[in-house]
Amino acid sequence: MFVKKLILNNFRSYAHAEVDFPPEDIYLTGNNGQGKTNVLEAIHYLTLGRSFRKAEDKDLIRDGTEEASIYLIYHDESDGKDHVLSCLIGRGYKVFSIDDRKAKTLSEMLGKLLAVHYDPSQVFFFKDEPGDRRKLLDETLSQLDGKYLYAIARYKKLLKERNVGLAQNYDVDVLNVLRDQLSNLAYRIVTERKRLVALLSKKMERIYSELFSKEKSLSLLYRTNCPLDDDQESFVQNATALFDANRSLENLRKTTLIGPHRDNLSALLDGKDVAAFGSQGENRLASLSLRLAIRELFHEKTGKEPLLLLDDVASDLDATRCQNLLQSIKGHGQAFVTGAQIREGFEDYQIYVASEGSLRRKEND
Repeated sequence: MFVKKLILNNFRSYAHAEVDFPPEDIYLTGNNGQGKTNVLEAIHYLTLGRSFRKAEDKDLIRDGTEEASIYLIYHDESDGKDHVLSCLIGRGYKVFSIDDRKAKTLSEMLGKLLAVHYDPSQVFFFKDEPGDRRKLLDETLSQLDGKYLYAIARYKKLLKERNVGLAQNYDVDVLNVLRDQLSNLAYRIVTERKRLVALLSKKMERIYSELFSKEKSLSLLYRTNCPLDDDQESFVQNATALFDANRSLENLRKTTLIGPHRDNLSALLDGKDVAAFGSQGENRLASLSLRLAIRELFHEKTGKEPLLLLDDVASDLDATRCQNLLQSIKGHGQAFVTGAQIREGFEDYQIYVASEGSLRRKEND
């Protein structure tokens, strides 16, 4: 898939910007603070309905205005048609539309426009809070299967209810009913996460070896305190046993201690935890390899070539690794890359310049 047109109104630094893109890789350049990353953020916002910067929606609205809007036309190779996604962002509300039809729920947007994002802050991905890694797994699975999105949303609702019950000393029978409901949902979540991590681990190992280091082996490890049984009946039985074993501790802490809400994800380089033993560079390359693996998985599962949004990635890579990366992504869907300077290797990219609230295509010299 590729983006054909993007229109921004009162989004971040852009009062109004309207730009057409060819079905080629795009390089966004300009001085720092001119809005290069804002373009990536706007495109990505239409994939998941939130900012990859962890910003609140109100922060996306240009100062002095009340609403921001994003309008995007993209071509989908899976059906050979152009489609329109848009969003109106207000202070306390947001409205999405698909092909000029209002979306009833955000879930309708998922899987329409697929994009994978990377920026230098993700060097700390495997060191950050486990919740960030769980979120990445859930976002990836939700874009592939709407039923997973329902399962994780239902799980979170029941988890909150059970934690309230523990805090308020609900009757044990009520807590056990909630436990059983959580365990059955946990089976679906753990099974899907486990399968996803196994697929991504194989892809990461190959990508890391081919692009960044043939001397070391990179893999993923899924960490959970849930059972790992493949059949649901055994999973629920063993989960019940774990809940029983932790009953006193749960009553003391007033919170649910067993479940996928406590899962974690680790990257291992030659069997050692990257977060604990890896250099900053190794952590960076592990995180980037994971994003590239997700992009590859999206393509395999959907038949669509996801957009690749790389924010200032070249500044973090030496010349050889940068060239390896560019060669590997060439011809595999549209890429948007930002950088303050145009580095060697981007000669085939279409150059756009962000400056003083505008975005314009650079004419060939």
